[in-house]
Amino acid sequence: MRKYLTRGYLIIMCTILPLYMKEGYYMLGESKGVLYLGVSSVFALLLILFENKRLFDGVIKESFVTYAAFAFLFSNVLSFLFSINKTVSFFGLEGWRGGFLTVFLMLFFILVLSFSERFSKYMIAALLITPTLEFVLGILGRFRIYPVQIANQNNSFVATIGNVNWYVGFLSVFVPLGIGLCYTEKLFSRTFFLLALYEVLGLVATFTQGSESGALVLIGAFVVLMLRSLGSRKGFLKMTVQFFILGLSMEIVDILMLFFGSLYNYQSNLLVSFCGGFKGLILMAAAFFLYRLSRLFEEISAKWRGKLYTEILIVALFVGILAAGYWLYSNFSYNFGNGRGLIWSISADMFRTLSPWRKIVGVGQDGFYTYAYSVPEIADSLLNTFPGNVLTNAHCELLTMLIERGLLGVVTYLFFISTVLCTFFKNKKERAATICALPVIAYFLNSIVSFQAVTSTPYLMLVIGIGICACREDIT
Repeated sequence: MRKYLTRGYLIIMCTILPLYMKEGYYMLGESKGVLYLGVSSVFALLLILFENKRLFDGVIKESFVTYAAFAFLFSNVLSFLFSINKTVSFFGLEGWRGGFLTVFLMLFFILVLSFSERFSKYMIAALLITPTLEFVLGILGRFRIYPVQIANQNNSFVATIGNVNWYVGFLSVFVPLGIGLCYTEKLFSRTFFLLALYEVLGLVATFTQGSESGALVLIGAFVVLMLRSLGSRKGFLKMTVQFFILGLSMEIVDILMLFFGSLYNYQSNLLVSFCGGFKGLILMAAAFFLYRLSRLFEEISAKWRGKLYTEILIVALFVGILAAGYWLYSNFSYNFGNGRGLIWSISADMFRTLSPWRKIVGVGQDGFYTYAYSVPEIADSLLNTFPGNVLTNAHCELLTMLIERGLLGVVTYLFFISTVLCTFFKNKKERAATICALPVIAYFLNSIVSFQAVTSTPYLMLVIGIGICACREDIT
């Protein structure tokens, strides 16, 4: 029973939820949020009714990850109990539905999937069908091709996911997942080419969608891939193939812009510009050269200094992070990140107005909007800055969490994510761990400039659950 319930839930989540629209783009977040809560609650109740003993046994036997998840859940319980609006905190704000119930269900299904049975290739393929369709719809939509007419369509909306921020959140899970699957597959097998096609579509969708935060998704995925690859020659060969696929995707975008650039319906952005000037061809040539050179050294039995190469990469990353931090500090202004600088500054002021206790437990899940407009000086600032609009989050998941769930919520969340990543990276089943680690890193980096959404965060949690399961029993 448990097997059929978990498989059925995953199929509904990955095939129906992304496509579901009640009234087109009007209140899209609300319609998807209500569907998520309804479907997840029903399946959770069925699992509790029919599998309660096995679920309890799983809690007792689970590793440190479960305790980290329970610590995060405990912080959310406190935030809900002391929330300023119990109804909003429990069910979530209309249009977002990121309340306590959503958090509980996401963590519940991590536990359930952690003890699932082996996932076959066919099951994984079934779960990737709709994301593939979303990639295609996103690419076509950016060039004014709409296979399906959707009510309230405009250039800010992509595929059936919503605005560009929601879409990038969706991509931050499913594109790195495809990269990991393709990377770990046997080179040049039939499955490899199918996964490579999925990856190319995902990469092209990421480059063309319009939001520059997509760069964080790609940086996160490929940097982790490099860290996992340089330790062995075999891993390095696979990495060069992945960079060849990245270059191919960039070149496809460049060709699309050369021939159909006049049809591109979004503003100029970093990712599209980066693909210009035949940079994709250069990357493809460099990747091919490194692949052949490595094979040559392999044939003459040249020693592979994987540890040295990895240490050099780590030093380079450290220097890069310092340089990026200095650049951010030097260039930060209210206009930073399409106005995120101003939103972050207002959010920081909001946190300073909280009482000492609320700084620890927050104002309650999805309570950002309620609290912001209840403080006169903050409300006046928002009404003057965003006339005709309302601010429902800080456009930074950690900053939003800091206000809604307090310092305790942020600390336990970071502890949970860190524990998950440590579990993946230290696991001996490197294939499964790599596949599931990429989406976690990519999502986290994107969340620095984005927010929790029903089209992204639940999928992150599902990947974590599957990843924990896969580290015990490989998923393919």
